Amino acid sequence: MSGHKNWFSEWYQDIFREASNIAMSHALTALSNMIGEIEMEPPSVSVLPRAKFLHELASKGIKNSFVVMFDITEGLSGLTILQFPKGSAKALVTTLLGMEPGDEGIDEMGRSAIMEIGNILISVYTDILAKLIEEPVSLSPPKPAESLYDIEKELSRPDLRDVTEVIMFKTRFYQKDTGIESLFYLVPTKDAFDKLVGKLEAQVKDVEPEIPPGETIQPGEEVSESKVEENPDEVPAQEEAPINEQTEG
Repeated sequence: MSGHKNWFSEWYQDIFREASNIAMSHALTALSNMIGEIEMEPPSVSVLPRAKFLHELASKGIKNSFVVMFDITEGLSGLTILQFPKGSAKALVTTLLGMEPGDEGIDEMGRSAIMEIGNILISVYTDILAKLIEEPVSLSPPKPAESLYDIEKELSRPDLRDVTEVIMFKTRFYQKDTGIESLFYLVPTKDAFDKLVGKLEAQVKDVEPEIPPGETIQPGEEVSESKVEENPDEVPAQEEAPINEQTEG
C-alpha cells in the first residue's frame, strides 16, 4: 500500500485525536454506568507492518486473552479485530463478575461479560472511522479468534492477501487502581486504505492555509490576510483550539 509515511503527519494525528475525543466522551458515560467511575484515554494511533501486527497480537497472549474479529460491511472494506490482552481480560472479568478466572482461562460467562464492554468500544471505534471518512461504517457480527491461526486464515482471503499495513488503535481506561487496555486493529484492503488516506488529505486541505507561490511563513510569524486566501467559513490552522490528550470523566 502507498502513503505509509503520511500517517505520521502531525495534521493527521490531530484529526485522529479530535475524532477520538468526540467518540470517547460517549463511551465514558456508557462504561461508567456499567463498571463505575472510570478515567479513559483517547486512542493512540499507529501503523504497523503486517509482520509486526501479527507479533503484537501474539505477544498479548491470544489463547488467554479476548479476541474477536469483524468484517467491515459498509463505508470501508477489510477486517477489524478487537483484543483485550490477557491481564486486561482477567481484570474485566473480575470487575464485572466479582471473580477471578481460573487457570483454565476465561469461560463462556466471562467472555459474554467482556463482550458487553467490547460492544461499547466497538461502537466507539466505528464512530471514529465514520467521522474520519464522513460516511457510515458498519461491522458484521463478531467471529471468535482462539489462536493466531484463526487470524492468519482470515488474512489469507483474496482481498487481504496483499495487505502490508495495519492501523492499530490503543486505548486504556482506569477504574480505581486497575488499568485495562484494549487494542483495535483495522486491516483495510488497499482500496480502503487509500480511501482513508484520501479523506484525511482532504480534511487537511480544508484547514491548511494556502500560501501564494514565492511566499513563506517563518516560525512564530502570524499569517496575514494577504498570505491566506480569504474564506470566512475557514479558520486558519494556528487558531484552532488545542485538542485535549485526556478525556475527562
